[in-house]
Amino acid sequence: MHHPARNASPLPWIAVALLAASALLMWWPALRTPFWGDDYVFLHAAHATNAAGAPWWSDFWPSSPPRFWRPLSQEGYWRWIDASLGGSAHAAHVVSLMLHVLATLGVALFAFRLARACRWPHAGRIAALAGAVYGGLTLHLLPVHWAAAANNAMLTLFTSLLLAAWVSARNDTAGVVRHVLLASLSVWLALALLSKESAALTPALMLVVAGFVATRRLDRGELVAWLACVAVVAVWLSLRSRFTANTDASYAMSLGSHVLRNAASFMAWLLNVPREAMRMAVAGERMQGLAWIAATALPMLAAWAIAGWRGRTLLTPMQWWCVAAFAGLAYAPYFLFAWNSYEYYAAIAVILPIVVLARCVAADGAALLVAILIAVSSWIAVEGTRRLDHPGLIGRAYWAEATLQALERQPVATPLHVSVADDQRFYAIGQMGLAWRLGVPPAQIHVARDCPTSGTCLVIDADGRWRWRPPTD
Repeated sequence: MHHPARNASPLPWIAVALLAASALLMWWPALRTPFWGDDYVFLHAAHATNAAGAPWWSDFWPSSPPRFWRPLSQEGYWRWIDASLGGSAHAAHVVSLMLHVLATLGVALFAFRLARACRWPHAGRIAALAGAVYGGLTLHLLPVHWAAAANNAMLTLFTSLLLAAWVSARNDTAGVVRHVLLASLSVWLALALLSKESAALTPALMLVVAGFVATRRLDRGELVAWLACVAVVAVWLSLRSRFTANTDASYAMSLGSHVLRNAASFMAWLLNVPREAMRMAVAGERMQGLAWIAATALPMLAAWAIAGWRGRTLLTPMQWWCVAAFAGLAYAPYFLFAWNSYEYYAAIAVILPIVVLARCVAADGAALLVAILIAVSSWIAVEGTRRLDHPGLIGRAYWAEATLQALERQPVATPLHVSVADDQRFYAIGQMGLAWRLGVPPAQIHVARDCPTSGTCLVIDADGRWRWRPPTD
C-alpha cells in the first residue's frame, strides 16, 4: 500500500544526525581496545607467513587445513594488518571502525534502492535513517572492539551491495547497466563467501527480497544471475570441504534444547540486549542482569512497537511475511549452534527489518522519538559492557593487556610453563599472546592446569593476579 507523501519535516533528518553522532561517540572509545584472544592467533600466523615470503594467493589455496576458510577476511586481512600496519592494535581498530562505516553505508544504499523499487516516498530519508539506526545497534559491539571480528563488517558490506544491485537490476535499470548489475551479483557473493560462511544463504535472501518488492517471477536474465549465485555457493562449499578441518565443538550444528536458547538469544539481539546482560541473568548476578536486560530491551521494544503500529498499513501482508522470512533465514545456521551465541550473528538478519522500521517512521517526528529510544538503549548496552570486568569480554581484554605489559618488563626464561586457573580469562591472552608480546616461540610455551614439578612457572590465578613460582630443583 502507498500513502501520499506528507509535507517534508526536518525532524527525520534531525533523527539521522542524532543517531549518527551518537554512534560515532559510542564507538570511538573502541579505538583504544588492545589486541586480545584470537587477534594474537591470527597476527602471529600472519607474521610468520609474511616472514616466510609466501605468495598472497596461498591464503586462498592453503596447504594445511585451517579451522575456517576465510582467506579474504582472515588470513589475507591479517597479513595486510601485519605488513602494512605493523601489527598495530590502534590501526587495526581504526580499520574495523572504517569497515563498520562502509557496511552501514552499504545498508543505507540497499535501503535507498529498495525504497525506490517499492515507490516509497522520501527514499533518501528512509535510506539515511536505516543506515543511522543500523550503525548504532548493540550487535556491532564485538566487531568494533575485536579486530578478529572484522569479517562481520565485510560480510555485511558485500551482502548489502549484492542486495542493492539485485533490487536495482530487477526494478530500476535496463540495458547495459542492468547486465552489469546482474553480472556483479556473483562477484559480491564470492567476496562475501570468502569473508564468512553464512553468506551461503544469500541466494535464499535474494528470493525473499524479490518477493518483498514484487510478486512477479524472475525473468530470464534474473534467473540466470540467480542460478550463477547458486553455482558460486556450490563451488565454495566444495572448496571449503576440501580446505577446512573444523573440529571445534562450539560450532557444531544439531537439533536440541539449544535451538530454543538460540531463538531466545535472537529475540534478545533484536531488542538490543547485550550478550553480557544475558550471561549475567543466566549465570551471574541474576537481578542485575535482568535489570540490564529491561533497561536495553524496553526502549528498543517501544521503538519497534511505534514503527509497527504506524506502518501496519504501509506494507502488504506479503511484505510483512517477507520481513520475518528474511530475518529467520539469515539467522538460520545460528539457531543450530551447540554453544556459541553472539549479537553480531544477527548482523544480516536485521537489515530488512531495520529498513522497514525506517520506512514506517521516516515521514515525520516519530523518527526522532524512535531515534532517541534506540540511542538510549544502545548506550546503556554498550557502555555497560565496556565497564564490566572479567568475565565481560571487553574487561577481560584490558586485563590481558595490563598483564602482558607487566610481563614484558620481566625476564622470561624458556621453556615457559604457565599454570592457568581460569581458561576463559586466560583466553584473552592465550599461548599466542604470550608468544607475540614476550618474543617466545610458541613451542616453548606450555600451558597447563598445574605447574610442573620443576622449573620456573608463571601462575595465573582465577582472580587474574599472577606470580612466578621459582625453580624447585
